Amino acid sequence: MVDTLDQAVGVVLDALHERSMLENCIIVFSSDNGADLLGRGSSWPLRGTKGTLWEGGVRTPAFVWSPLLEARGRVSWDLMHFVDWLPTFYQIAGKLISTH
Repeated sequence: MVDTLDQAVGVVLDALHERSMLENCIIVFSSDNGADLLGRGSSWPLRGTKGTLWEGGVRTPAFVWSPLLEARGRVSWDLMHFVDWLPTFYQIAGKLISTH
């Protein structure tokens, strides 16, 4: 499954590169959070499953890649939410966020 995912992402990145679009892209990659509620999955060693507020229900891997990013190679274990990324994406795009 991971190999198939890797190949699919590679196809998308290759297509962007061939069209000279990759250098102007922001790639956001994330997973769904938490193990299955019906007990068929496990978030071990974390406590909780999908639908709970325990770390095992909300923690998920993600990354953002772009040649437009100034800080590269940064790893964060801090708690964050996707809405926290919006100001960064706006800044990269050269836009200001409306206060209205």
